[in-house]
Amino acid sequence: MHPIYFSHGYREREAPFAAFFSSLMSKVGFIPSLDPPSNDVNSAKLERHLNYTNGLVAVLSNRDGGHSPHILYEISMALRCNKPALVFAEDSIHDSYIPKRVLYKRFSEKSYFRETTDHLYALEQLSAFIGKQQLPRYKGEERQRTCMLIGGEQMRGEVIDGIRFFLKGKGYEVKLRAKNEKVLPLPGDYHSDICHTHLAIAVLSSKSTVNSYILGALQSSLVPTVTLSIGDYPLIKNVPEEYQRRILSNSNFDKDIDTIRRQIELFEEDFLEIDSFKKAEKYADKLATAVSPGHYTHEFRSNLIMEVIMGDKFEAGQVGAQGPNAHAHDMTFNQIWQQNKEKVDLSTLNRELEKLRNTLQTSAETAEHYSEIGAIATAEIEANKGNGANALHALSKAGKWSLGVAEKIGVGVATAALKTALGI
Repeated sequence: MHPIYFSHGYREREAPFAAFFSSLMSKVGFIPSLDPPSNDVNSAKLERHLNYTNGLVAVLSNRDGGHSPHILYEISMALRCNKPALVFAEDSIHDSYIPKRVLYKRFSEKSYFRETTDHLYALEQLSAFIGKQQLPRYKGEERQRTCMLIGGEQMRGEVIDGIRFFLKGKGYEVKLRAKNEKVLPLPGDYHSDICHTHLAIAVLSSKSTVNSYILGALQSSLVPTVTLSIGDYPLIKNVPEEYQRRILSNSNFDKDIDTIRRQIELFEEDFLEIDSFKKAEKYADKLATAVSPGHYTHEFRSNLIMEVIMGDKFEAGQVGAQGPNAHAHDMTFNQIWQQNKEKVDLSTLNRELEKLRNTLQTSAETAEHYSEIGAIATAEIEANKGNGANALHALSKAGKWSLGVAEKIGVGVATAALKTALGI
């Protein structure tokens, strides 16, 4: 079974096409992998996910004579790193919208279901190319996960320190571009570091040739990259804005760190997989029979995906998973906070989380420990801002080690918040 990045639209007209092709994918042993409900997205998240899959299948439908820029961007990611890809393109879409180097098969709105044999054959071609077992990427050695920061010379020192502290808390080793890297081409061992880094943060600038070169190497290697800019760096035409740079003020420390923190949390969000034929059939049935607006809503996609994957009814903006095995990790935390806000004084929670974080730092030993400290620090920031729902969401990324220490040092409000967030 091969996990495959599945890109498709959710609009009313597109849903039956996506349902049909997702069902066919399961017949050839593909596991369609889907972006879970989220209020935001960035390119790094999609790049990370594509790295974990064995290829991409996209369904490109006609939208009032146009196309989905989001789906085209996902196709371009596969082309960027030569990832196996198959595009099912509606026959009314102009040839210019379809990349020349991608394997694609046309389908017709009126007769796509009668062309099942042809579409299955195209999927079997992709499956044959991938092979029975996808070879892993060659790595000379395994290292602690790393984050490469380029363009840091444009940022204030305290912002870089804040980034390093946050990433260290999440178990990353931060690597800055050395000042003596001024001449191109860069040495081979540096290219090896680029290929094997887990995450990159790039501050865009047209002034540094070396930074531009490194960014190009990161992009061609499909290294998940959070792009930032100081000032109004121009956007690329026809690429959705959410996949492009986020702007830093370089003057408001808290705002800049919060922007970067949010982008890294987006990058770390996982995708959901339709890992059985039964789920594929259910997903196809739900898509085919759903009546969604002309421009699909976050609530529509949330309900659809979570009901199929989790097996329970999902209500977006409230609780994400209901049922005997539901946990806070599967939830959005607005409703949880509304139900508990009268019991939690955020100023007390802020103070107790600071005490807990300081205690944890004295005994942290593993990458997992530092990751939990990062979650506690994020929750502390959110509590200080008065955002209880975000504080609970951050605490859901902590674990039993943090909870055990909280109970031991007697921080009652923080302990109760941790238990709520962890579903204990």
